[in-house]
Amino acid sequence: MTATLPAAGSSTPVAQPTHVPARLRTPVRAVRFRSSPADLALCGVLLAAIVLVQGWNIAGYPNFSDDEGTYLAQAWAVQQGDGLAHYTYWYDHPPLGWLQLAAVSWIPALADPSAMTVGTMRLAMLGVSAVSAVLVYVLARRLRLPMWAAGLGMALFGLSPLAVVLQREIFLDNIAVMWMLLAFCLAASPSRHLWHHFAAGLAAATGVLSKETMLVLLPALLVTMWRHGHPATRKFALTGAVTACALVGLSYPLFALLKGELFPGGGHVSLWDGISYQLSRPGSGFVLDAGSGSHGVLHSWLYYDRVLPIGGLAAALFLLVTLRWSVTARALAGPALAVAVLALVAMRPTGYLPAMYIVQALPFLALVLAGAAAGVVHALVHRGRAPRGLRLTAVAVLAACAAALVAPRWYDGDRTAMTVDANAPYRGAAAWMASEVPDPASTRVLVDDALWLDLVHAGYEPGLGAIWFYKADLDPAVTRTMPDGWRDLDYVVASPTVRRDAADLPNVRDALRHSTPVATFGEGPDRIEIRRVQGGGSR
Repeated sequence: MTATLPAAGSSTPVAQPTHVPARLRTPVRAVRFRSSPADLALCGVLLAAIVLVQGWNIAGYPNFSDDEGTYLAQAWAVQQGDGLAHYTYWYDHPPLGWLQLAAVSWIPALADPSAMTVGTMRLAMLGVSAVSAVLVYVLARRLRLPMWAAGLGMALFGLSPLAVVLQREIFLDNIAVMWMLLAFCLAASPSRHLWHHFAAGLAAATGVLSKETMLVLLPALLVTMWRHGHPATRKFALTGAVTACALVGLSYPLFALLKGELFPGGGHVSLWDGISYQLSRPGSGFVLDAGSGSHGVLHSWLYYDRVLPIGGLAAALFLLVTLRWSVTARALAGPALAVAVLALVAMRPTGYLPAMYIVQALPFLALVLAGAAAGVVHALVHRGRAPRGLRLTAVAVLAACAAALVAPRWYDGDRTAMTVDANAPYRGAAAWMASEVPDPASTRVLVDDALWLDLVHAGYEPGLGAIWFYKADLDPAVTRTMPDGWRDLDYVVASPTVRRDAADLPNVRDALRHSTPVATFGEGPDRIEIRRVQGGGSR
């Protein structure tokens, strides 16, 4: 494919300084989004559809996860002035992500003033998804994709069942992706002002400090900045962006240094230990090995959607292969490189692959898939030798076949997300613990973090009454308050997460063994049991 895409909208080339050599004078041909009524209308319609699909039943599906509860509980601790976490902050992630959650929590709280729980706070992620979807459209136009292709990329990003499920959840990755998309939009700014590139560095640093895995996207950001920067100033632009990113990023180790927690030492946590833990986590195996944990994660992604992960990866590889001949491929070099790097990292046989990993790839998968489609359409319509009517017919047939392949599966996936209530067991367990326990203030309960805040709002003492189950074995500050181990507990709220991880946690395992269920919510592996510990606790 050697065709050049038509200009995205009408615009006037930016005036070149008189001292710039003629060979460096390259006009900028990119749409001015805010001055294009057609773009604003299309983006607005798609945004309304995305907000509707992602927002409807957002508290009911998917299942609450322990990670969501962890980040939300840490945000709650910040709000309460109790530090950076509800237990000891041990540098597992940079704290900026949940600091942002703490800053916007008042918005969802308007819907439920009595509690800041996982279901309520998911409304904050709806705002994050909306902003990210608009940034995908803006970035597509700044990468000179036609309007219909930009709309396709936005729809792929916001309406894929895989995106709907993952973007609803309170993951730091979703917040970090929003900042990285802003950085890419600034890097591809048609104005090419130096301050845009400096701001891109600041946005990228904010993304990395929101979730450290965004580091792997920085090379793709630099490629985008180089490809779309002015030849006469791109070196200055890159220098400013790198400097801004580094200065902001270094604030995290500086924070640890000032607290005396940069390096390991007696009686305190350290940033070094946190990084060492993340890098030494047991690997989940090769993603294509059918018996590995990574393969299970891949299978879960493909269960929701095959088009975006597989089609996007194929499109990225196609664009990278055709860089030399295709203007479209060169414009999308940054997003294509982002997809390739993320795929290589995911395929490490010794690495750990979390379920939310693909979140950071979703916008770039959508962009390269839409860009590849735009390139194919342009080649068929403008470069083919057949009669124009026949070429347009071929495009229409291809579009109809793609829609027939994708629409039924997407409809089923999105309908499930909008109608299934997967979290009724959590709500039932929270209500029982709030109403059936006589004295919550003196009761000690092991619970996962998805329910931790519900118990705190119900009157259980944070940290010592309502105990995040991991801490009963792994946090010395908690184990010191449990000299008799499981016997110091009254209840265990046995969610799927608690039952799954109990095998590696002696106190949790023994509490389950020496307890009997007094209430059960839900059925099968997703059930939640409230179990009374026999002969333990305050009784």
